[in-house]
Amino acid sequence: MVVEAAGTDGAVKQSGGRRVRIDVWTDLVCPWCYVGQGRLDRAIAEEGVDVELVVHSFELDPSSPHAHDDGTAPGGAAPSNIDHLVSSKGMPREQVVAMEERIGGMAAELDMPYAQERPMANTRTLHRVVQTVAATVDEAAAAAMFNQIQGSYFAGTFDPFDTDALVRRAVESGAPEDAVRAAVAGESAEADEAVEADIARARSLGAQGVPFMVFDNRVAAPGAMDVATYRRALRQLADGEEVA
Repeated sequence: MVVEAAGTDGAVKQSGGRRVRIDVWTDLVCPWCYVGQGRLDRAIAEEGVDVELVVHSFELDPSSPHAHDDGTAPGGAAPSNIDHLVSSKGMPREQVVAMEERIGGMAAELDMPYAQERPMANTRTLHRVVQTVAATVDEAAAAAMFNQIQGSYFAGTFDPFDTDALVRRAVESGAPEDAVRAAVAGESAEADEAVEADIARARSLGAQGVPFMVFDNRVAAPGAMDVATYRRALRQLADGEEVA
């Protein structure tokens, strides 16, 4: 899924140098992915380099139950991220809340909205839908949809586990509704294979979690690094230097 990093006027910012490719493995519900992408976006804007950003599917917790597996009706609210971590990971509620407050503070430093309590469920369906948009429209549309959904999810304005809402977003991106509904229902072998291929590639590169970024197919950056580190890597690569 390919999308160009754009400035506020919608144009790609450039200050000379070669284009830098960045492959990003990410999962929708991963708060560190959200913060990491925000830091990368700021670094791109501040350095003004020409960037090709490629977003790949990754399941942070494939064992998470799918929304409504608890018997709630489709369209009903999924459990919250806080309840999920308390019940499935055995974490004390106070620890989870403190963690969310800490990450929320990091998001605030980037002027990014952050709802500390959000719906939480398995993200495989979302990844299948994104892959379907990539296959039936193009990779840029798929990346734009993913980024939009992730932003509104962490802002607390969109529930990606509301399948009707997810289908509407995908159709608005240009994907055929029948193909999207097949992906939602788990009836698209192609979409599942595309998700698995992304995950397998990440594992082959040594990724243990996300965010996981690879710059120009040669420099790996696991985790949400700081803006200064991203800026340094971008500038060195854009100038054709070896990354220190």
